[in-house]
Amino acid sequence: MPEIEQIQLATLWFLSARAMAVAGEEMPAVQEAATGLYAQAILGFDESVCRDAKDVEHIENKTLIDCLSGVRQLPREMAEKILTGVMMISYADRKMRPLEVRWASMLASAIEVSPADFQRCCVNARVIASMLRPHGAPA
Repeated sequence: MPEIEQIQLATLWFLSARAMAVAGEEMPAVQEAATGLYAQAILGFDESVCRDAKDVEHIENKTLIDCLSGVRQLPREMAEKILTGVMMISYADRKMRPLEVRWASMLASAIEVSPADFQRCCVNARVIASMLRPHGAPA
């Protein structure tokens, strides 16, 4: 995938992730770190692409509508990875607030996942989040 497409996809990821972090009312260090780790480990972006994607010129004028439209246009596998990652951010503090549920629901609707696929993404997100904050660690 050409670098500009990688940057656009990474920008879409960081926009989706920030929307979830804002829906959760705060972004503790674990959620912020998880966002970058997920971008590199699961989505396959290198560090320079992540930096470029978060640059003002790429993300400044993007809206949630742009995010939903962008996710809808992705191949199914990548869209589900973004949905899973967004839910992982929410689950990082072991709570899912109403606005977080709403954002996850909007993304799921945009990519038209089935209830079974949505549940699979939820389970995967919980597993990843549990690795970031082992049980008993402070929230």
